[in-house]
Amino acid sequence: MSENPAKDFGAIADDYSFFERHATEAREDVRAYAEELRGRLPTTGVVRMLDFGCGTGTFTERFLDELGWAPERVALTLVEPVDAVRRQAVERLASRSGTPIVESATLPAEGAGPFDLILANHVFYYVPNLRAELAKLIGSLVAGGTFVTAIAGRSNALIEFWIAAFGELGREVPYHVAEDVEGALQELGASYAKRSVAYELVFEDSEANRMRILRFLLADYLPLLPREFLVGLFDRYACDGQIEIRTASEHYVVGK
Repeated sequence: MSENPAKDFGAIADDYSFFERHATEAREDVRAYAEELRGRLPTTGVVRMLDFGCGTGTFTERFLDELGWAPERVALTLVEPVDAVRRQAVERLASRSGTPIVESATLPAEGAGPFDLILANHVFYYVPNLRAELAKLIGSLVAGGTFVTAIAGRSNALIEFWIAAFGELGREVPYHVAEDVEGALQELGASYAKRSVAYELVFEDSEANRMRILRFLLADYLPLLPREFLVGLFDRYACDGQIEIRTASEHYVVGK
């Protein structure tokens, strides 16, 4: 695992948007989080919430909608390393927090915490020093607080694309997967529950659309790989003019 496997999402924003439009992942993750948090958070009073790796705040907004919290119940902190992206999130979510949003590029976020709830949705793939970041997050919880995260594991269909692509380059996948998160949680002695959450990715089958997903997955590594090999990875999922991928991600619920 690279110590700095950063990925430039700005360059692949359109391709990631294509994935979001054609995958049920976000919808299923939100539903699963709501189920996982039922009975774990106070039903009254302010919930101090951290979204670690919030991006533009679109998933945070969807998450808050699903939970149905009024703004006065939420004290929101956002951590996102890309300044311009974080500013978008702050603007998007300003009306969803009963107190001014605390924002930071990294942990710890000055003036924030401890937290009743920490959300980290599909962010640990690209986080350097995974164990240390997980330790900081768990350490930022109040007693009785909850940390929820989702990440795909090695049996996920798109992670299998990673494994095949980087194997073609003669190297290991330079990003974290669910097994890495779980191993770090075990090393930290964390108390956690795990479940698989199914979703699907369905889109019209064309080489252009296959390449959209490949650019999202591989970014700067894409030009290093033979195009025919990469496009062929989708063949097993072709059905009546569509690509139909049914797979799952792993959810971890960590208590303190």
